[in-house]
Amino acid sequence: MFNDGSLWALHVPGHTPGSTAYLARTGKGPVLLVGDACHTSWGWEHSVEPGTFSSDQPRSAESLRSLSELVKRHPSIDVRLGHQPLRATDRSRASGVV
Repeated sequence: MFNDGSLWALHVPGHTPGSTAYLARTGKGPVLLVGDACHTSWGWEHSVEPGTFSSDQPRSAESLRSLSELVKRHPSIDVRLGHQPLRATDRSRASGVV
């Protein structure tokens, strides 16, 4: 977004028109702000998008899958959900470490 690689806007359609997630490069490592692509820790752990709260459920599910795959490929990403913190057990599952 700033042409320096510090913040990337990721189009994550489905929840609402124009839904966006952000990937930030920080001094403590990459942070993924998923916004409303996934509201809860349980939703992230079970790959459940906001469901009926989404304007386009199939696109919302695909957006969440894409974000999850990004984190699996890059397990150092710290995931921040839309409405609650990611539990420690969810963090290890997100990175493939159980």
